Amino acid sequence: MGAPHAPYPSDVPYATAADPYAAVPLLVGLPAPALADFDRLAAHGTFRRRTPVFVEGEEGDCVFVVLSGKVKVTRPDPDGKDVLFAMVGPGQLLGELCVFDGGTRHSTATAVRDTDVCWVAAAAMRGWLGRHPEASLRMMRLLATRIRGINDRLEDVTGVDVATRVARALVEQASRFGRRTPLGPRFSLDLSQDELARHVRASRERVNQVLMDFSRRGWVLREGGEWIVLDPSELTRRARYRPETAARRPAIVPSGPRRATGLKRSWAAPSD
Repeated sequence: MGAPHAPYPSDVPYATAADPYAAVPLLVGLPAPALADFDRLAAHGTFRRRTPVFVEGEEGDCVFVVLSGKVKVTRPDPDGKDVLFAMVGPGQLLGELCVFDGGTRHSTATAVRDTDVCWVAAAAMRGWLGRHPEASLRMMRLLATRIRGINDRLEDVTGVDVATRVARALVEQASRFGRRTPLGPRFSLDLSQDELARHVRASRERVNQVLMDFSRRGWVLREGGEWIVLDPSELTRRARYRPETAARRPAIVPSGPRRATGLKRSWAAPSD
C-alpha cells in the first residue's frame, strides 16, 4: 500500500529511531504487543513543504499520524479560495474518518513544513483497533475531542468579534507549535496574510489592524518572519474563552517570569 501522494522515504529507519511514537496520544503507553502490531502495519516517510498529503475528493484509503512538522487542512470557499480548517501537528491524526466511513476525502491536507508521517491502510487500522480494545477506546476519545473542537470553532466563526478570533488563532498556534524563548513562545503561523484573513473570516486590512494593536499593547512581537508572544496572559485573556469551554481550549505556557518593560517593539504585516 502506498500513500495517495508518495512522500520521500525517511532518511532514518523508524524501526530503529528512538521512540518515534512518544508524542502520539493514540499510541503512547500502549502495551508493547499493540505498539509492535501497529509498527508492523505502518509505512513511514516525509512530505516536503507544500506537498499535498491528500486532496479533496480522493479515496480515503489510509489514516496518517503526524510525527513531526505541520500540515494545514483546507477547503475552497465559493470563490475557489482555500479556507483553513485546521493546523495538524506532531502526535495528531490526519484523515482518520476514512477508517470508519470509507468515504472520499472532504478536505485537502498540505505540508507547510517538511513533515514526517506514518500511515496505515484503513482496513488494516480497523483490524488493529479490533485486536487492541484499549487503542479502540483511545480512538473514540480522540474523535470525541475532535467533535468538541468543531463545536468550539462554531463559536469562533459566528459568536465573537474579529480581534477575539485573531487572538484565538495566535493562542492556538503558540500553544501547539511555539518554541520556548526568554521573551516568550516563538512560532511561525505558516500562513500568508490572505490565508490568515480567510481563517478568521475577516478582511486582510482588519486583521492587520488587530495585529498592530496587539503589538502596540506589548502582547506580541513580529521578528524575523515569526511571532513571539510577550504577554501570554493578556493575549489569552483577549481570546475571551467562555468558562464552560476554557478547560479544553489552547493555553500558552509562559517561558518564565514576565519580562521587564521597555523592550523595543516592532511590527510588520506577515509576508505572503
